[in-house]
Amino acid sequence: MATRENEWAIEVEDLTVAYGEQPVLWDVDVKVPAGVKMAIVGPNGAGKSTLIKAILGLVPSVAGEVRLFGQPLQKRGHIAYVPQRATLDWDFPTDVLDVVTMGTYGQLGWFRRPGVEQRDRAIAALTQVGMEGYHRRPIAQLSGGQQQRVLLARALVQDAEVFMLDEPFQGVDAPTERAIVEVLDSLAEAGKTVVVVHHDLQTIPEYFDWVLLLNVRAIEYGPVADAFSEENLRLTFGGRVGVLSQADSLET
Repeated sequence: MATRENEWAIEVEDLTVAYGEQPVLWDVDVKVPAGVKMAIVGPNGAGKSTLIKAILGLVPSVAGEVRLFGQPLQKRGHIAYVPQRATLDWDFPTDVLDVVTMGTYGQLGWFRRPGVEQRDRAIAALTQVGMEGYHRRPIAQLSGGQQQRVLLARALVQDAEVFMLDEPFQGVDAPTERAIVEVLDSLAEAGKTVVVVHHDLQTIPEYFDWVLLLNVRAIEYGPVADAFSEENLRLTFGGRVGVLSQADSLET
């Protein structure tokens, strides 16, 4: 893990987000160091996906501030986003290479079309996620695991400093999960910051070095060895037996 000492990649202060009268996030404070892999965990309805979208500016906030490397949110070119694949239309008539090349559009601007350089970068990203040879496959013919790899490749071509992924391991096969973990590890080793909404508590110590426990409020965050404790899990999940039995394995 290549961290940059005393540098915060993401700073969230007093962030509150509400849908109508219902607060989804309440007065959230969290700081994410550059170069770490951080999981966001919490029960259903805890605001995990909303937090990522608020950081990206995709949902409005009632109050609070977000900074990326000390700069206002408007300078969001630092961030690559991998949404939940179920939110996308996989029946759209296009192929894998075109989807991945879309990741370069933000750098090209509205009036330039992708060229050879952008296509080469897209193919290199597909190779990195184990999808070489699929570049002309229609996306409607992909499995769930292949779809997730394509979304990750689309993020990789953006050459961002921060990568935010919403449930990338949800519903994928074991080879795809291993491939994703390897890519996230390589990003962190290169000094990139990785933030992942994650649901499998048992893999937190193996896959991540930082964790945020969230349930509308930020319960605790920090290095996994410090923040991912049985007491913090109890506060986050309300003492549910299934969660606590997984937390017990951390003490062995």
